[in-house]
Amino acid sequence: MMQKIHIVLFLSMLISFAACKPFATFQQKGLYENITSVDVNSIDGFNAVYIFKDDFDKSVWVSPETQCVSMQTDAKHVYADKNALHIKWDKIKGGCKWIGIGFGWNNWVAKDMLDLIENCAVQMQVKSAKGSFSNLPVAFAFEDYSGVQAYYGYEKSLSTSKFNDSTWTSLTIPLSKFPFKEKEFNAESVKQFMIQLEGDGDIYLDNIKLIKL
Repeated sequence: MMQKIHIVLFLSMLISFAACKPFATFQQKGLYENITSVDVNSIDGFNAVYIFKDDFDKSVWVSPETQCVSMQTDAKHVYADKNALHIKWDKIKGGCKWIGIGFGWNNWVAKDMLDLIENCAVQMQVKSAKGSFSNLPVAFAFEDYSGVQAYYGYEKSLSTSKFNDSTWTSLTIPLSKFPFKEKEFNAESVKQFMIQLEGDGDIYLDNIKLIKL
């Protein structure tokens, strides 16, 4: 008799558990569903990442001394998107004191780059128009809206390889290399990025942007 009672109680418990809702539910998810994608158009809230991406607009300029330098868009030799820049210059032969190109990106709006100086860089892609070379006779500069300019000259350690006419070479200049502090540069009001041209050269230039190191 006692055995029958135990069996009845056991069956009653099973029926009760089956009728109850589970205490916890589990949901299947893919392995990569919780990974947040990186926004390549922003660095810690700074959105004016691209200095030159595709458009040769009013924010892009070149020295007016046409006997020394020329710059135009090129749709054939492109690293990304639709257009690159073809820059050809000869400062000595043309007899020019100073030549260069500039980018007042973000429609010449003042850019606050103060928080980028320690861990970011300006990067660009360079390709020779003819032949190969290891030294690029240029200097890079940022200018603020008070007219202060901070320059840093090209050195071989900045590029991934020699420049040639078959592949693009990546060139990266950490912002920490520019003498912002020494020049009392206002990094909260950046006007433009410039490239000073020395000697002579013939290159394609594309995809100039700020990156996080």
